[in-house]
Amino acid sequence: MIRVVPWRAGVAVAYMVAVLFLSSLPGREIARLGLSLFLLNLGHVPLFAGLAWVTLSAFVGPARVRVPLAAGICLLFAVLDEWHQSFVPGRVAALSDLLADAGGIVLGIALHAGLRPVVLALKGDPQQ
Repeated sequence: MIRVVPWRAGVAVAYMVAVLFLSSLPGREIARLGLSLFLLNLGHVPLFAGLAWVTLSAFVGPARVRVPLAAGICLLFAVLDEWHQSFVPGRVAALSDLLADAGGIVLGIALHAGLRPVVLALKGDPQQ
């Protein structure tokens, strides 16, 4: 049985809204920020690692269910985000960006899984 922690789910939704805001910036605005294409593309990995972390944190239950659920939600969001960018002036949807998003999702889930036992031990909570 999977349980959703409402405030954590709210954090994940807020994170998605922030990503959509960044994705909605026209290409000329990004150029004004001085971000190179390399840095912009590199940013996909930590951005989506964070998204995977907060999304996975929103679910409580067996890892065999919550991990694929969180990964699926994040990957679907990544696809929708890339599609959304195809409508933003000066931005494009790119398979390479989607692959970087997927790499970030895997990284975020791996970090969450690796650090979760430590956090739970510090909290003294063997169940969550």
